Amino acid sequence: MTSPDPVVMKFGGSSVADLDRLRQVARRVVDRAAAQPVVVVVSAMGKTTNALLAQARALADPPPARELDMLLSTGEREAMTLLAIAIHALGRRAISLTGSQCGIITDHQHGRARIIEVRPFRILDELAAGHIVIVGGFQGVSYKREVTTLGRGGSDSSAVALAAALSADCEIYSDVDGVYSADPSEVPEAHRLPELAYDTMQALARAGAKVLHTQAVQLAEERGIAIYARHSRSDQRGETVIRRNPAPATGVLAVTSDAVAALQLVLVPGRTHLAPRLAASLAPLGLRALHIDERGATGLLSWTQRTDAAEIPARIGALARELRADLLELRCDHDLALVSCVGVGLEDRPDVATQACEVLRGAGVTVRQFLTDARALAFVVSAAQRLLAVRELHAALVRVRAKLDSVAS
Repeated sequence: MTSPDPVVMKFGGSSVADLDRLRQVARRVVDRAAAQPVVVVVSAMGKTTNALLAQARALADPPPARELDMLLSTGEREAMTLLAIAIHALGRRAISLTGSQCGIITDHQHGRARIIEVRPFRILDELAAGHIVIVGGFQGVSYKREVTTLGRGGSDSSAVALAAALSADCEIYSDVDGVYSADPSEVPEAHRLPELAYDTMQALARAGAKVLHTQAVQLAEERGIAIYARHSRSDQRGETVIRRNPAPATGVLAVTSDAVAALQLVLVPGRTHLAPRLAASLAPLGLRALHIDERGATGLLSWTQRTDAAEIPARIGALARELRADLLELRCDHDLALVSCVGVGLEDRPDVATQACEVLRGAGVTVRQFLTDARALAFVVSAAQRLLAVRELHAALVRVRAKLDSVAS
């Protein structure tokens, strides 16, 4: 009789924020392990990562990248060992492993490393021995044998990479039961989306949706891994499945938002030819909607799923010095938001963009900038008008559409 395939269960920081929640997760994992082998990936508890960052920045701003990775990786180590102890207390054998111990190999970019390969031999041995395996997410080891971290939200990438290496299902647990048409805590009428294509989920993640990390979704698409987004509480049964060929749907599916700053890098005369190199180096920090001219680079800097908003300007200055792209001025206009309508086939629907602009104008929302691509229509507005814009666009483009679809079916 063949043994069942393993499952990878990933729990976010809010799901393991304190000992009571850790115990709840432990019980859920033990119940699941009665039916099949289980690998659990955990994030740091609650706001641990932010607290560690604050301590580091109080000593040096910015902190050395290598030492910061060593420090931040301890947050996940704390969570994984405590969860293993909680599982032992329930009478099951469990073992905690770091990213390096379980074979997650990355490139050498501290703070934003990418997974190159996974060598899961230790995990397979522990599963064969009957252990529940608990892995610290967000971290790996580089080919230079240095501890690396994958960037904020990187535990999702850890889970997907492990699922691909183990030929396992990947389940992502958080404080919502899937992906919604808007943040349900801000838009009561938001509804859960039962399934999404990889590229639509990536567009949502880039636009500010916090359920899944965009790098993880990209990795899932490359490896052909379906992701099941579920609630960490066992009494919540809903889910969203992210996979290659979901049921076809067109139009605006969701409205999401992201805190951004308008950033302008003005270079000294004679150094402006370095603007493209500087812009390319800034892309991993979240700089987008980029415009390059004779003065430098201008774009929108996203705060979502980034290491620390306050740290980014310091990193920009250090990067400019490294490239010898002398900055005449660094301007950063805060208190802005990017509100995005994400969907399918929007490039063929100019009427949707027209309607969205009319909705915002009618609500008195001032649009600072308008951006568009095949999956999203995005509006730069003031942070004070962000929630109003989200609610108005959802009511006009998503809620009405959902009602029409319901009548048609």
